[in-house]
Amino acid sequence: MKKPVFLFSLLLCSASFAQDTATAEAPAAAAATEAASAPAAPATSAISRLRLFGQNGATAFLYRDSSCIRGMFSDGVEKASGGMSSAFGSLIGSVSNTSLGIPETETSKNLSRKDGIFSKAYFREYEVPADKPSSLRIGFQDVSPFYVVNGINYETVSPSCSGDITFTPRAGEDYEAAFSWEGKRCSISINRVIAKDGKTELVPVPITRAPSC
Repeated sequence: MKKPVFLFSLLLCSASFAQDTATAEAPAAAAATEAASAPAAPATSAISRLRLFGQNGATAFLYRDSSCIRGMFSDGVEKASGGMSSAFGSLIGSVSNTSLGIPETETSKNLSRKDGIFSKAYFREYEVPADKPSSLRIGFQDVSPFYVVNGINYETVSPSCSGDITFTPRAGEDYEAAFSWEGKRCSISINRVIAKDGKTELVPVPITRAPSC
C-alpha cells in the first residue's frame, strides 16, 4: 500500500511544480475578482493602485513605501517583471494579467502589440500606500538578438530605456507606469488614470529620480 501512496504524492509534487506561476498569482486573481465591481479605489482609502507592465527584456521592480531603491534581492521588492517565474511565463506565452480593477487604457487594451519573440507582454496591478513615496526601477531592452527563429537570426536591437524613479500617490487614485519617446530620447513617466464619461484620460504626475538606499 505504501508504493501507490508514494507515487500519488510524487504526482502531486510534479503538478505543483509545473503550475508554480499560476499558483503564485492565485491570491492576486482572487483579489481581482473581488475588485472587479469597483472601477476606482474609494476616495477615503489609505491606498492607491498602480499598474506595471512586463515581458522578457523588461524590468519592473516596485519598492512600496520607500523613497529609494534597494537591491533586487532585498525584502519587500515586488518584481512585476524580471523575476524567474514571470520570465518563464513570458517566454512560453503562459503569463497572464493581474488586475485589481484599474480602468483600461489604450496600452492595456492593446497589450498584444507589445509582444515580441518569446516575450509575451502582460500587466500587474498593485496596491500602494497613499500619501507616501513609492519607488520604481523600470527599464526595457529588446531581447530578440538572442534568439534564432526558423533559421533567421534577429539582430536589430530596439532602443533601451531605464531609470529609477519615485513618486507619491494620492489616496483613492489609480496610476500607470509608462515609457514615452521623443525621437530617440526616452523618458519614464507615471500617469494618473482617470475614467470619465466612458473615456480614460492619462495625466502625468510629478516624479523624481530615486537614489540608492
